Amino acid sequence: MDYQTLKINHQHAVQRIQIYRPEANNSINTQLTQELLSALQAAEAEEKVKVVILEGLPDVFCTGMDFQEVADGKQVDPKMSSHGYYNILKQMSQSSKVILSVVRGKVQAGGVGLVAASDLVIADETVTFVLSELLFGLLPACVLPFLIRRVGFQKAYRLALTTQVISASEAYNWGLIDEYGNNTNQLIGQYIRRLKYLPSSGVKDLKNYINQLWIIQQETQDLAVNKVCSLLADLTVQEKIKRFKKEGVFPWQA
Repeated sequence: MDYQTLKINHQHAVQRIQIYRPEANNSINTQLTQELLSALQAAEAEEKVKVVILEGLPDVFCTGMDFQEVADGKQVDPKMSSHGYYNILKQMSQSSKVILSVVRGKVQAGGVGLVAASDLVIADETVTFVLSELLFGLLPACVLPFLIRRVGFQKAYRLALTTQVISASEAYNWGLIDEYGNNTNQLIGQYIRRLKYLPSSGVKDLKNYINQLWIIQQETQDLAVNKVCSLLADLTVQEKIKRFKKEGVFPWQA
């Protein structure tokens, strides 16, 4: 597949997937959703691949939903888009491959969901995390089921409620990231040396068992997607998004 929003690099037992939309701060549009899910599914089908490394740009991992599509009034089906994003998180949490995310710079909104659904997360010291949805009248509905599983109910709730930015050290203390430091390549290497010998069947069995302990059912996906769709249909929410994209004015500055 000829990817337009991703860069794919194959290495021994490892496939690197880089989110690459520098012109849009690595935000998630319809095309990226389709391509990322396709890339993860393609990696799943590769027997020799043991580890998938998901990464962004040096200064931004992912900033979540592409507000430009909303601001431009493009005919994007929010239910299809939300299901697509949720399916990415589900694919990551159910994959027989170890999903290792390497995060640098800004991680916002839906980008936090990608981190939360990862098996392991390595960050550098520049990384920051924020769930900003509530400021626009939205909710991180698809993110929260996976974020709660990773960091616990109260920390996930606090991140969504306060919309405050947390640093690498705080994210590490919360368990949102597993390792952080200046030399991310060295940290990656320490994990890859062991992970590449794990049988994919064993990784799959472990994930299946973990998922049974923390059940995210189809009802969870339907609830999350329906909530996102209902909020995006709100004219007040749409106006906040359009003003932000047009004038750079955040809702609290209006």
